[in-house]
Amino acid sequence: MLLYDFPDAYDLFYNESFQQSTRDFYSKFLLKKNLREVLDCTAGSGQMTIPLAQMGYSVTASDINRNMIRKARLNFVKLDLMANFVTSDILELEEKVKRTFDCVMSTGNSLAHVKNDQLEDAVRQMDSVLKPGGMLYIDSRNWDLILERRQRFYLFNPLIRDRGRVNFVQVWDYNTDGSMVFNFLVFEEIENKIVSKRQFYVIYYPFTVERLREILVSMNYRNIHFFKLGDPSVTDLSQIDWFAVTAEKPFPETDDNKKKKIKGGSK
Repeated sequence: MLLYDFPDAYDLFYNESFQQSTRDFYSKFLLKKNLREVLDCTAGSGQMTIPLAQMGYSVTASDINRNMIRKARLNFVKLDLMANFVTSDILELEEKVKRTFDCVMSTGNSLAHVKNDQLEDAVRQMDSVLKPGGMLYIDSRNWDLILERRQRFYLFNPLIRDRGRVNFVQVWDYNTDGSMVFNFLVFEEIENKIVSKRQFYVIYYPFTVERLREILVSMNYRNIHFFKLGDPSVTDLSQIDWFAVTAEKPFPETDDNKKKKIKGGSK
C-alpha cells in the first residue's frame, strides 16, 4: 500500500512536539526575512506547513495527492488555522497555482519523488511561482550518504500516543534503475500489546547535492545555503543525514543594469 493513500497512517509520524520543533527551526532563518505569503508545494497532510500558519504567515498548501490535501484541510480546521489549498503536481505549479509568493517551499523530503530527468523542471516550476527576491526552500534526505552507506534498515524513535506508542521501522530497497523503495512497518502498541501492524511503501529517485546546487546556480540564484534540517548552524554535509537548502531568486535585470555591465566589461 502506498503510504500517501492513507493520510491517517501518515499522520502517526507527527505530534505537537514535532510542530514545536519545526516552528523553532523555521524561526531561525525565516524570521530574518521579509516574507508574508508562503507556498508549500509538497505539503502532504500539512504537518510541516501548520507551523508556518501558527507563526502568522499567509499559507497556501499544495500537493498532488487529493487524499493528503483533504487531510491537510482537516488538520488546519482542528487547530483553527487558515490556509488556501490546491491539488497540484509539483511539475504543474505554474498552471495550477496561478500566483506568486514571497517563499516557495518543498518540505518533507518530497523532491525525490520526481524522476531525475525531471528534477530541474520541478525546481523551475517552483521558481515560476516565486517572486523576484523571494526565498526558495527545499529539505531532503542526504541521498549521497545513503547511496554511499547502502543502509538497509532505519529506525525511528517511538512516538507516544494516548495510552501507548507508535513504532516505525523502514526497510530500504535499492533498485537497479537507481530508484529506491522505502518500506514502512508501523506498529501501534497499547499497554505493552501490539494492537495493529501495517506496511506501506514510498518510491524515491535519489539525487546528489551537487546536482541540486548546479540547478540553482544555473538559474542565477543567490545566497545558496545548505545546512542541517533543524539546525542551520551545522553545514558540513558529510555529517548531515537530512539537509535543507535556502536560496534567493534574483531580480530581473533592468536595461540600466545591463548597460552598467557592458560599460564595466569594456574597461
